Parts: sequence; C-alpha cells; structure tokens
Amino acid sequence: MDEAVFDDTVREMLHDPKVLQMQQFRHHVSSNTLSHCIYVTKVAGRIASKMHLHVHEEDLARGCMLHDFYLYSVKDSGFSAYHHGTCHAGVALNNAEKEYGDLSEIEKNMIYSHMWPLNLTHLPRYKESVLICLADKYCAVREFMHAAPIYLPAEAAG
Repeated sequence: MDEAVFDDTVREMLHDPKVLQMQQFRHHVSSNTLSHCIYVTKVAGRIASKMHLHVHEEDLARGCMLHDFYLYSVKDSGFSAYHHGTCHAGVALNNAEKEYGDLSEIEKNMIYSHMWPLNLTHLPRYKESVLICLADKYCAVREFMHAAPIYLPAEAAG
C-alpha cells in the first residue's frame, strides 16, 4: 500500500467543509461521526499495510471517510437503533453521491456494504469493502467501550 497517497487523500478530505460537518453528530457513545470515520480510516489503512495488500489507496481512504456520511443525529432522528443500523449506509451513499458525484464503484460498495452482515444483501465486493467492514466493527466496539481515541481534524491530518 502506498501510504503517502492514502495519507494525502485523508488530509485533502479533512479540509473539506462537507466532511467536517460530521463533527456535529454524536456517534457510538463516546465519539462523533467524523472522529469515528477517521478512526476507521486509520485502522483500515493499518490492516492493509500490515497485510501488504494491494489496494486502491484513494478509494480506501475516501470510502472510509464517507462511510457514515449520513449527516443526522441518530438521537433526534426518531429512528430505532435497528432502523438506523440497517438504513444509514444507503443514506450515506446517497449523500456522498450528491456531494461527490465522482465516486468509484469501490467507494460506492464500501459505503453501501460497510454494515454487512447486518445488511445481508449489501455484499462487500472488493477487498477495500472487506477492510472497512472489519475496521468499522473493531472501531465501533472500542468506541462503545470508551476505549477509542477521539480524533480532531488537526490531529488526524498529521
């Protein structure tokens, strides 16, 4: 994996006001959506690097950063936890396609399938999609246990 390309893509996204608005929304008890997406991105990148996987670095970084781009407060939405869990990937994909019309097929699949196996029909079709599934579950468990780092954009950019 070319970590420089991966890191540059993440830094570029962290300068985007559309991405930064995810800071407004609480996520997994101890986090916010942006911090969670940064954490997932870092973990997925580490897994790919440690396993010496050939991945599309830009797609991996962008898909991870946008996987929870649903832009609403779960608490205020009126959705049950189950409804949010099964529907937010589709909402995030729709929002990402509206804001970033140039999403690759890998990025689209990563966003749409990141909740697999909860969404049994949203199959991960690329290794980048499998990486986000693994990283997202790992990070979510750590966030629920208050054991995850909280990343602010300035910290993540470095």
